[in-house]
Amino acid sequence: MQMLDLYAQYYHEKNLDKLLSIVSKEISGFGSGPDELVLNAARFREQVRRDLGQAGTVKLSFEILKADGVMPCAWVTALCHFSAVVDGKALSMSGRMTVVLRNTGSRWLFEQVHFSMPCAPQLPGQSYPGSA
Repeated sequence: MQMLDLYAQYYHEKNLDKLLSIVSKEISGFGSGPDELVLNAARFREQVRRDLGQAGTVKLSFEILKADGVMPCAWVTALCHFSAVVDGKALSMSGRMTVVLRNTGSRWLFEQVHFSMPCAPQLPGQSYPGSA
């Protein structure tokens, strides 16, 4: 939980350097946009810089649904809520986040992050969009 708290804090502070200090050089994952693919720390930096640059303020919070692991790795499944001000307009976005963390012996690092939002056309109880 402490690592997700740090992630949220650094995002809110728009502190890219501190955020990068808690991710692996080989971090990978996805964001919710069609071009949001992370394959290393440089791509993560580009993505987060874009996110922070497009928002006047941004805050995120997590509701952890499950956390588990086998040393040196841990994985977390959480609901994630973003609140931001973009072009003077408040917006909120709720989604899902999974992360994989690795303990280096001296600290934990994010190895993988995945943020997604439920597919809007897919109705509850349906496995495929538009199948109702």
